[in-house]
Amino acid sequence: MKFFSSLFAKIIFWFFLNMTLVGLVLVAFFAFQSQLDLHTILGQHASDRMRIAGRLIAHEMSQTPRADWNDVLVRYGEIYQIDFSLVFEDGSQLSPKDFPVPRGVVQKALSIPHPRFALARFLHTLRPGNGFEIGGPGRDAHRPGIGRHHRMDWREANPQRYGWRGSKIRLMMRTTNPVRYWTGVWIPVFQQPKAHPVPAMLLAASESITGNGFFFDPVPWLVVSIVVILISVVVWIPFVRHITKPLTRMTKAAEEIAKGRFGVKIEEQRADEIGRLSAAINHMTSRLSGLVSGQKRFLSDVAHELGSPIARIQLGLGILEQRVDRENRERVADVMEDVSRMSNLVNELLSFSRAEINPAKVRLEATQLLPIVERVVQGEQLPGVEIISRIAPALMVMADPELLARALANIVRNALRYAGDAGPINISGRMDKGRVLIEVRDSGPGVPEDMVNQLFEPFFRPEPSRDRESGGVGLGLAIVKTCVQACNGTVIAQNAQPTGFMVTIALDAPAAYPSPSIQE
Repeated sequence: MKFFSSLFAKIIFWFFLNMTLVGLVLVAFFAFQSQLDLHTILGQHASDRMRIAGRLIAHEMSQTPRADWNDVLVRYGEIYQIDFSLVFEDGSQLSPKDFPVPRGVVQKALSIPHPRFALARFLHTLRPGNGFEIGGPGRDAHRPGIGRHHRMDWREANPQRYGWRGSKIRLMMRTTNPVRYWTGVWIPVFQQPKAHPVPAMLLAASESITGNGFFFDPVPWLVVSIVVILISVVVWIPFVRHITKPLTRMTKAAEEIAKGRFGVKIEEQRADEIGRLSAAINHMTSRLSGLVSGQKRFLSDVAHELGSPIARIQLGLGILEQRVDRENRERVADVMEDVSRMSNLVNELLSFSRAEINPAKVRLEATQLLPIVERVVQGEQLPGVEIISRIAPALMVMADPELLARALANIVRNALRYAGDAGPINISGRMDKGRVLIEVRDSGPGVPEDMVNQLFEPFFRPEPSRDRESGGVGLGLAIVKTCVQACNGTVIAQNAQPTGFMVTIALDAPAAYPSPSIQE
């Protein structure tokens, strides 16, 4: 087998194909991010949001009296659905909801270096009364410097342009009792009018780890994950089905082969391991069919060849028994008993070989069940043993009458042989989901549970309840299985509760056949 046609090579190929497609999606995500404005679609990064919120709050506080700073923090907290607080360099704090900032958070905040506030000083010069006015571009807006009576658009206050060296380092931590998540950035605040700004840590707290999307926005990651999963599903499901469907077909074929149906053939035109397995199963099925057929043909030939000599021996022993004296008659009787057992074995071998009929050659017909059961009971009835038949007169099955009669006769014969003295034997029939179930139940000791599944194998006899001394060579139920399968039916055996043993035959009912009233 060539490597590139093997299943291993196909799996490796599909794996790298999947990874390539995922990589192309990620490259496209980053390459076309600016053109598609994916930040607007998927949401901005949490750190960007915090810095933007800090600048807005700092700007509004610069134009608001200190007494109203709580209102500013509360208003922005409602906008972002989180709690804002301020911590100053001296450790003092401003918490609008009377929820003190934990000491650990304060210490962590003060340990983070704050940036240089060049922009904050610039904003201080823009405050009313300092000769500058924020608005639309004035006549000197083209000048890069800052002069008196300069009119400037707020959008021109670019941090990079005017010396802002804002630190990207920000606070991220979690506290308990109660559980809260904290993040923070340094902002410039004006504690007094016309004074230089002082750094303060703007803290945002939330009970959610995402801060309602403010701390961490999971949407981009979810979108990318969903895209990756969809790609993997689209790539792998056809390939997995390409593997599992033929395996399912081969499993069903193997189950049929295990039931002794060697006519199963698997058609898988593939060059990989699955194709080789299919070919191996077909070859195995052919070999098993030949071996089993050869074995049964051998048994049939042997039984046929032994039949005539055994008959002549029995005849000779019968004549000899009449001519020997009384002392030797007992010995002749022992020999005749052994010959009788041999004759029974040969007869059962012949019956077994004859029962192996090709189902394709069997003609199934709608057959009344009650006459067949009555004929079997009449032929197998023994004195002192009660056989109770409960079959509705109108109950019909699709079967070959002779094969069905042979199967029932062997089941009843086994029940009489092994459990005839334990109680009555019951034969019943009923409809169940379009099939006819025929049950033969005795009142005997049953069979060990670990041996039930082997009862239909040729020459199998469970010990010690059913052995050679009680009669039979272990072919009765094997003949039953062969006859029932030839009628497109199934047969199972099981121990009954509380005692007894039951064999159930399931056969198809005739098409458009109404359910009869079953006699129970």
